[in-house]
Amino acid sequence: MNRNRLLSSLVGVSMLAVALTACGDDASAGSGPGAPPMPSSESQISGKIDTSKVQKEITVGVDNPYYLFHEDILVAEKMGYFDEVGIDNVKIVTVEDPLPALIGGSLDLALYDTDTAMAAAAKGAGDIRYISTYLGGEANILGVGPGINTAEDLKGKTITGGQFGSRNDFLIRKLLTDNGLDPDKDVHLVSTGGQSNERLQAVIAGTVDGASLQLRHRTLLADAGGKFLFEETDTVPQNGWSVGKLLDESPETVAAFMEATLKARQYITDMANKDAVLTLAEDKGFEMPQDYKDAYVDENDPAYHTVDGGFEVADMNEFVNTQIDLEIIPQGTDWKKYVNLVPLWRAQKALGLPLRPAIADVQ
Repeated sequence: MNRNRLLSSLVGVSMLAVALTACGDDASAGSGPGAPPMPSSESQISGKIDTSKVQKEITVGVDNPYYLFHEDILVAEKMGYFDEVGIDNVKIVTVEDPLPALIGGSLDLALYDTDTAMAAAAKGAGDIRYISTYLGGEANILGVGPGINTAEDLKGKTITGGQFGSRNDFLIRKLLTDNGLDPDKDVHLVSTGGQSNERLQAVIAGTVDGASLQLRHRTLLADAGGKFLFEETDTVPQNGWSVGKLLDESPETVAAFMEATLKARQYITDMANKDAVLTLAEDKGFEMPQDYKDAYVDENDPAYHTVDGGFEVADMNEFVNTQIDLEIIPQGTDWKKYVNLVPLWRAQKALGLPLRPAIADVQ
């Protein structure tokens, strides 16, 4: 995949981690107004941004070069939504693990796995706070090679969900179980590195018979004679925005960013704008094969690319408890200690959306 992006750069984690100064304004740690406190009612939430308090330039980290993880920013920029809230420029840095740079202050916000961000916060790694869901749907898909058409055909075959102990490994075991197979007896599960694109190539090459894949792989796999054998989509706040020092230094900037990008998401999840968004992604240099375009309706469904940036508390409880069981999040973690939803609530209110989750549910 072409990783050269307008307003994007691919850098090593170590380079970001040792950065000495935060991007954007020169405000020093602790010099700002502080993170917004937990409100007791919706009446305490302001939907109006004071643009005089907004940092004009910010830098955000994204761990995935796929356009889906960049499109909110691209659309907000194209449509002038950042200008409306006082932000002049948003620089995107594409990096495998944005958390060291977020902790160090060279990133203002990061789009990353919810569980990894919360785990880092729970372990005391800086002042990381989770502020909003980006992808609230989770596709659990088993893609298989030619000649496999039923659960019975899978018996004795080699399957991978990625690395053992990962969430994808957990999900592929669940998918097999849900379809009447014992993952420890009926198939040969193997641990593999890399991401879903690498697993797709392993299926196509015949290195494995089946693997955990993503919605965008459907056409490529079909072209190679394979198929999605099993497919489930659950409501899981799997991925979202986290913030570090900026929440203390300039909470108005965080709220402004949330408002602009959520407004862009309203546009993106309206399927009448599909062609315009895809054209924009291509114009910005993203590689957009037909299978990526075919996945737009599924991946930008309002329930998948969470249209309001929120989540249900029950879904977060279940997700966090599962990740604790997988030893990804530390035992005893109370996720409510590591979120600050005031910027999200302010954005929701500004856009005329219901506050979700409700304030009372996270107090």
